[in-house]
Amino acid sequence: MAEQLQADRVWYFVRHGETVWNAEKRMQGQWESDLNENGKRHADVNGRWLKDLGIEHVWASPQIRVRQTAAIISKHMPLAANPTFDDRLKEWSSGDWSGMLYADIRVERPEEWHAWVTDRYGYRPPNGENFEDLEVRADSFLTEAAAHPAQTRAVLAHGFIIRVMVGRLTGLTPEQVLEVKQTNETVIRVTEIGDRMEIEHFVAGEGPMPGLPLGEQGAA
Repeated sequence: MAEQLQADRVWYFVRHGETVWNAEKRMQGQWESDLNENGKRHADVNGRWLKDLGIEHVWASPQIRVRQTAAIISKHMPLAANPTFDDRLKEWSSGDWSGMLYADIRVERPEEWHAWVTDRYGYRPPNGENFEDLEVRADSFLTEAAAHPAQTRAVLAHGFIIRVMVGRLTGLTPEQVLEVKQTNETVIRVTEIGDRMEIEHFVAGEGPMPGLPLGEQGAA
């Protein structure tokens, strides 16, 4: 009988539930928007199955939509009621685009939009961040979190910063990071076994499904 390998660490990367601005296709970044009814359902569904996974510690972005998600999850998993909030887990800053509809950015700021579409990883909107800036935050957070004794841990955050954290943790290229699509009801699991990383995802509690969720994704 083959020996079963013991995981060194298990990470659950949980995106917040859908917000009013997500549904409107409006750029959020570090601006705030509340969960809508669909988003509350996303958080509730995720809370119902996360509670049985033996999660020992929770980190969270301090932004309102993540706080609301954590509060709903905590009804099923009390640990989420008092997460370690960390500013490094805030979403990408969309700068001067914040609060604008995607469609309006394309029309009103066509040169900026074209530059972003051409270089989604490296372009910074005016007064905003790019994915390379998120790498700096992600590396700092992951280094510190890796030293925490919890073997099974959850990170409640946002679409862009989660993509970068998973990328840095597992050695994805920028092109691979940009292919990831984590919907508001999708959770990504990364299991560290020695030097090997196993990546899976769950959708509305269904899974695990092998690999990363892939596709096009807007700002979270």
